[in-house]
Amino acid sequence: GEVVPKRLRSAHKSLLSAVVDRDGFSAKIGDFPVTSWPGPLRLLSLRAARAESEAQAAVAAVAGPEPETVANALLRPLPPAPSGRSEIRIPPAGPLLWKPCFKRTGFIYKDRKFLEPRPRYMGYAEYASWVAAAVPEQELRPSPMETSVETGLTGLELLRLLSKLKAPKKGVPQITPEEKQLAEDALYGSGSPDQVVASRFSVEVTRRQMECLRPGEWLNDEVINFYYKLLQERGKAVEGSPKCWFPNSFFWPKLSGNNKEYSYKDVRRWTVKAKIDIFELDYVIFPMNIGETHWAMGAIDLKDKGFRYFDSMFSRPPANFVSFLRRYVADEHKAKKSKELSGIEEWELMVPAKIPQQKNGYDCGVFTCFFADCFSAGKALTFEQEDMPTLRVRIAARVLKADEKFAPIP
Repeated sequence: GEVVPKRLRSAHKSLLSAVVDRDGFSAKIGDFPVTSWPGPLRLLSLRAARAESEAQAAVAAVAGPEPETVANALLRPLPPAPSGRSEIRIPPAGPLLWKPCFKRTGFIYKDRKFLEPRPRYMGYAEYASWVAAAVPEQELRPSPMETSVETGLTGLELLRLLSKLKAPKKGVPQITPEEKQLAEDALYGSGSPDQVVASRFSVEVTRRQMECLRPGEWLNDEVINFYYKLLQERGKAVEGSPKCWFPNSFFWPKLSGNNKEYSYKDVRRWTVKAKIDIFELDYVIFPMNIGETHWAMGAIDLKDKGFRYFDSMFSRPPANFVSFLRRYVADEHKAKKSKELSGIEEWELMVPAKIPQQKNGYDCGVFTCFFADCFSAGKALTFEQEDMPTLRVRIAARVLKADEKFAPIP
């Protein structure tokens, strides 16, 4: 259950340990050379030792360090102001580039109470370079911090553009007192880490597993799968909702052999056990773990006859996404209907007009939960990065309550 986050942390530690200061800079703290320290400590100390003026002088003296060098990584913007959307312990809203905190979140358990956690927020640039190294065949979207300014605009047009950028955004509904209390209990309440705090769908979620919803943490598959099951039950209860089936996060790895080899036999009985006929549905929606480093959402659109992929960082799905899903639909039809599915070769990837993008290195799982939340309800994706702290709290409250009686984002 916790294999994915453990592998993420292991891969992250290995990547940081490989960091080398390539531009000749060296530093000492006391009598110990920085270059002999472990990767995370070396990166922190290099950053502390190199003054911003020295970095700017180096950039001015040469054409600038190569993108992959540590010196370039240390050039960071000022941290953004907190959003103030929720009183729950949350990280600052907005984009985070390089963040001077590489400690794994640590929790102290004493006298049956969780004490305050040490924050651990991964910046977008660090995460993007790490994911790109882990999944080189994938194509990253341009950084959400990169903006294109149109040239040749008049002063009035520029003012209009600026007013749009500064216009207040609607955002998601604020956290209610009930949600706040439930989230506080789930994430910081007293009790054993192995205490079961939510139980439904023949699945038990423990207090330790809920910790992934604390600020700066990667979501695990137990929480994501549980939330997807709540969405499935919500769809059944709300009249007029699209008809959906939500297989869990093991569906794509089983079907694709971890994106290497198609295997219908490994998922053939999934619809039988679920008592589902996918050809009576609108969508099949499933979470996907990309390269054991990143969460995204895939969907089979049986209504419009195509395939959909929602990702807060990558611009396209894994290479075999469409071909394997096309074969799955054809094989499922042949197995359940005893005949070929006409026109399946024409089903293609359906690209959404706009997909919300993450601006840090730890919220992909939250995006994946609310891609499914909105899409399964037939709603537009109106949330943004600034809403993630609020949505983390909302997921915690809903999982703890284990009740599907909640509305999608309006």
